[in-house]
Amino acid sequence: MKDEDSQIHPKHQHHHGPIRDAMAHVNYKIAIISGKGGVGKTSVVVNLAAAMRKKDMVVGIFDADVHGPSVPKMVGVKTEMRDILHGSHGIDPVVTEHGLKIMSVALIWPTDSTPVMWRGQYKARVLRQFLSSIKWHEMDFLFVDLPPGTGDESITIMKSIPDLDGMVVVTTPQEISTIICSKAINAAKELNAPILGLIENMNVYHCPDCGRVEHFFGKDKGERLARTFDIPFLGGIPLDGQYSEAADTGVPIVFKYPESLTARAMIKIADKLMERLPEKEKAIVKDRPWEEGRDHPR
Repeated sequence: MKDEDSQIHPKHQHHHGPIRDAMAHVNYKIAIISGKGGVGKTSVVVNLAAAMRKKDMVVGIFDADVHGPSVPKMVGVKTEMRDILHGSHGIDPVVTEHGLKIMSVALIWPTDSTPVMWRGQYKARVLRQFLSSIKWHEMDFLFVDLPPGTGDESITIMKSIPDLDGMVVVTTPQEISTIICSKAINAAKELNAPILGLIENMNVYHCPDCGRVEHFFGKDKGERLARTFDIPFLGGIPLDGQYSEAADTGVPIVFKYPESLTARAMIKIADKLMERLPEKEKAIVKDRPWEEGRDHPR
């Protein structure tokens, strides 16, 4: 994608300078997309990030869902703006107790119930401003949680992030989800964004009492969809009551219940994703002016 950058985003080249500078020391930049809401995409993003964090990676999440930001809740960050603004050096992300770096539009709203009524062009402008202002510093992975569908926010992110390493698509086994997910895959291909793989959420249920296995929403549809589009199938995530419980308490299941089927599935998916990525030399920042006069969490 690096070689095609000028071809892919000709209308957005003037935005790439500040955004490229802000992300200069992020090794891998990956966007997570789904065709529709309700597939558990944000849960996947949060736990995929947690799985990478358990591998001693420095990981951040940018919540790009302007109208329904939920990443802060799922990782235990309160909606009040925390100590994230630091003058001329830009915006520092909030760091959770497990070491995930988080930035979301939810952090600048006064309450959870504050409505966001922005028009398309304004949303795109705000997202690009965020992308150019957040100071991630040295980081191994940045996961971008895109809103459902292929609207303004998703297109803005895919066009604005220079050297985006690729997209991960999330679906569920329902027929309607796989049909709409196809649109997200085609959108990524239209924008020449590499697709790193597909994840099927809620793909199976294991009864904890009798061990019975049920496919409530269908079987192997995610794998078939991946084969249809010739993209890698990264794995499936089971239905698990602990999954939603962990999200409600603000602790990713990978941290809260590391031995659960879901946590183990997420670790395997993280391993497969890493296999899909080219090796890169870790970015190191020699001059750290943002640390002058204050402690900076890493």
